[in-house]
Amino acid sequence: MDKQEELLSLLNQRISKVTDLIKEKDADAMIIINQANYRYLTNFTGEEAELILGKDGSRILLSDSRFADQIKAQAPGQMDVIMQQSSDVAGELTKALKKTNYRKVLVEADVMTAAVFDQLKRQNPDISFEFSEQLVERVRNVKDELEIATLRKAIEISMTSFKQILPLIKPGVTERSVAAKLDYYFKENGGDGPDFDTIVASGVRSAWAHGVASDKKMENGDMIVIDFGSFYNGYAADITRTVCLGKVDPELEKIYQIVHEAQRRGIEAATVGHTGRDVDRAARDYITEQGYGQYFGHGIGHGIGLEIHELCQPALPFGKQKLVNNMVHTVEPGIYLPEKGGVRIEDDILINGQNPETLSNLPKDELLSL
Repeated sequence: MDKQEELLSLLNQRISKVTDLIKEKDADAMIIINQANYRYLTNFTGEEAELILGKDGSRILLSDSRFADQIKAQAPGQMDVIMQQSSDVAGELTKALKKTNYRKVLVEADVMTAAVFDQLKRQNPDISFEFSEQLVERVRNVKDELEIATLRKAIEISMTSFKQILPLIKPGVTERSVAAKLDYYFKENGGDGPDFDTIVASGVRSAWAHGVASDKKMENGDMIVIDFGSFYNGYAADITRTVCLGKVDPELEKIYQIVHEAQRRGIEAATVGHTGRDVDRAARDYITEQGYGQYFGHGIGHGIGLEIHELCQPALPFGKQKLVNNMVHTVEPGIYLPEKGGVRIEDDILINGQNPETLSNLPKDELLSL
């Protein structure tokens, strides 16, 4: 089987899983506008398209002439391709729907605008449109072999790039310059570029959970939180390491070890049969026991894949659904002391029975002083 045949086989498996959910909703089809979702089902990477997926697996892809050749090159298998004549999304979808016998069609509740939804209802009085939340995402949350291999590569590129910027972290160097170099190395090492605004937060700014790199110059005694990740073939890595310049306040060293142990416990809990809440509780309870619970204000993690935050079930920490094999989630506890500094350690974890696999393996056992 050649690569094209392997890809088509994977796409057909994904389509089959999604159409099973469409049937569960007693619907005839689903309109998919989320770029990550239609990419997942067609392999087409263009940024403007709509996919109508029938419960029988039929696919109608609407795009425009800019992407005609790209669709031919990227999207294997039987699929009707319609080149749109206008930017009227509802109107173009209506033209395509008129050629079908669909009576009940699902739409993405968290993507389709109210305006387009209302227009569709008015223009298609014989069709019942129903919002559906994260239907395709439920399938995407369990990764197939190609996705896991692609994530491994994204993570490898991200880790290699991180190692390359460590020698650049010195007193007087700005956060922004380090972040820019890291973003450069992502592409230099074969990635598609950063999958979010790279975070380099030093000194008191390390207590800002999302302290995007600024013009602040790093100084001796600074804790430095670096949160980073590269896309590779559309898939996102997400890693955080905390390092320091010279000797830091003893309490910051203390919270580093607390966060490290909390993450170890969270990863250990990321097993089949547990839920996102179990993972969160394992890490959070330890931080609370150590007296820093009020300084850990965000969730323990999130899914990664075609989107950097795949918040479908069982999203951490709120997911009630049990973890299953081949989900990939972050585990990222943190402690943030206002006006003093903070620590976060984050890794990408593959759910693998009772033995979760840490896909990102940068050193973290001791606070790295540069």
